[in-house]
Amino acid sequence: MRRRERHRFPTILSAVAVIVLVVQSGLAGASSREIPLSHDGAVYRVPVTLNGWLTRRFIVDSGSAEVQVSTDLVRALYPPGAAPPNYLPGAAYRLADGRVVGSQRILLPSLRVGDHEFRQVAASIGGSGTPLLLGQNVLGQLGAWSIDNRRSMLVLGGATTEAPSSGCTDWRTAPGGCEVAVVRDYLRGVRPPHQVTKLRLLGSDGRRAAVFVDAVRLSGPRRSARLCGPMDLRRADTGWRVVGASGLREIDPAARCVP
Repeated sequence: MRRRERHRFPTILSAVAVIVLVVQSGLAGASSREIPLSHDGAVYRVPVTLNGWLTRRFIVDSGSAEVQVSTDLVRALYPPGAAPPNYLPGAAYRLADGRVVGSQRILLPSLRVGDHEFRQVAASIGGSGTPLLLGQNVLGQLGAWSIDNRRSMLVLGGATTEAPSSGCTDWRTAPGGCEVAVVRDYLRGVRPPHQVTKLRLLGSDGRRAAVFVDAVRLSGPRRSARLCGPMDLRRADTGWRVVGASGLREIDPAARCVP
C-alpha cells in the first residue's frame, strides 16, 4: 500500500489542489448500515459504486490518504466516445519502501459506499492492475465506522465488538495518514528539528484531533528545550494537518510530561 504526504510543512511535499468532499444531504440522520466485506487474510474489500453505475471492490485502507483507482478502471468508466474525465494536478506519493513516485489524479463525480454517496472525490491513478483503495478522504467522512471481523461486515454509523486495526497505535511505525504520524513527521521536519520521545492520540472525531507530545527541541549542541502538551489537528481533503499548539509548553528536562 502507499500513503499520501501532502501537508504544508518543511520537507513535506506540498499540496497542489483542494477538493471539497460533499456528503449527499440527508445522510447525517441515517441509521447504522452494515455492508458485507470480502477478505483475503487481513485485507478487506467493500463494494464501491462509481458514477452511479460501475461497481468494484475496493480495499478498506485507512493508511491511504486518498482513494486510488487503476488505469483499467478509468478506461472502464470513460470508454471511447464518452465525455473525458476531469483530471486534477498530479501529486507525489511516498511508498512503503520510502520511494517517492508521481501519479496522475482524477475527480470522480460520484462514489457510493452503502447508502453513503460522496461527490467530486479526488483519486490517484495507478498503473494497470493497481489495487483499488478506499482511502481516508472517504473513510474520514463516514463518521463512526468499524469492521466486525467475525461477521466480515463494514459497520457504518454504529459500534461493534471489535475495532478496526488501523496501525496507528505505535507512533514510531504509524503510516502517514494517522494523526500521530502527521505530528511525528511535522516535528521531524520543522527547524530547528525536534527529537520525539512520546506521542499519544488524545482524541479524534474524524474532523478534529489532538495529539499529546513529549519532545525535545534541538537548538544546538548545548541548548535544547523539552516541550510537553497537546497539538491540534484538522482534517482537510488532503489528510490531517497541524493547525495549532497552544497547549504545548516548555518544561524542565527532568520533569514528568503527562496530559
